[in-house]
Amino acid sequence: MKHFHFYFVTLIMVLSSCSNDLDLVDPIDPIPVVYFQMNPDDSVYYLTLTKTFQGNNSAFDLAHDTDLVFYDSADIRLEAWTDSFKILETRFNRSDRAKLPGIFPDVPGYCYEAVNNVPEFTNQTINSYRLVINAPGMENPVVSRIPVLKAIKVPNRFNHLFDLYPDGYKYPPKSNSLGELKNGNIYEEVSKIEYQQLLCVFHYQEYAGTWIDHSATFTLRKNTLIVEPVLYADYFFNKVAANIKPISDTITRKFISLDLVFLSGDKYYKDYINTYEHDGNQDIPLKSNIINGYGLFTMIREAKYEDLILSQQTLDSLAFGKITKKLRFVRW
Repeated sequence: MKHFHFYFVTLIMVLSSCSNDLDLVDPIDPIPVVYFQMNPDDSVYYLTLTKTFQGNNSAFDLAHDTDLVFYDSADIRLEAWTDSFKILETRFNRSDRAKLPGIFPDVPGYCYEAVNNVPEFTNQTINSYRLVINAPGMENPVVSRIPVLKAIKVPNRFNHLFDLYPDGYKYPPKSNSLGELKNGNIYEEVSKIEYQQLLCVFHYQEYAGTWIDHSATFTLRKNTLIVEPVLYADYFFNKVAANIKPISDTITRKFISLDLVFLSGDKYYKDYINTYEHDGNQDIPLKSNIINGYGLFTMIREAKYEDLILSQQTLDSLAFGKITKKLRFVRW
């Protein structure tokens, strides 16, 4: 039977989770594959560690041998640095949380986790983080370093009201770009932000004898450095209609609230998203910031407007407008 070599690239789209999709390329020897998407605001960090593998059977058969795919033990350290001095080290342990198996439904996987203990050291400035991994069979340690992406500071100035009329509603305050803020310093530091995504989490209830809670999450803007995305009514309602399915005449829906989530990432996150979107159905280029391995070590930050309610006119459009009328929302 033909001899195959396989390379697993971990693809995780949900923040702070251990679910993976896997794609295949063709190295010769086993190589570590790392995925660590770090949000300094998380209380616990999760990291996945797999390896490339080879054999004489099909990929589906070989992937059922967990020893071929996963490192069941590894020395994983996250170091915090200020200038040229290491001020803190955090160690990862294998977690009880299983990695979702992706295209191999019977294969268990491992996540590694570490408690975020950086808040205990807030009296020192952290400029960068360094990831170091050693495991049995690794010829050289896996190493990667990323600069700190400062927290996003979005002021709460809209009184929890989401109003799309008459001229569109802008979040955050008026500005031209990340470097030209005019109404308040929303970003403590913006020079390292290279990717921005605006998400909407739309909370509602359905009534079919009893009220049942639901939510839909969708992207409003992505891969843009503009801080003032304008949310025109038709654009917003088309997004709602595309992400919430129509229902029968016997079911009623009621809007509860929505959250706006600003997700910002560094250049490594931008490269990862662009590679996934542009090459997801082709051979994925080996873009990585991992030394002696493949994968991704990146930093993201989030800021939110939570529990926004719709203005009366916006609620009327949700209930009676031509775009979303089929969704059967009531106006109260």
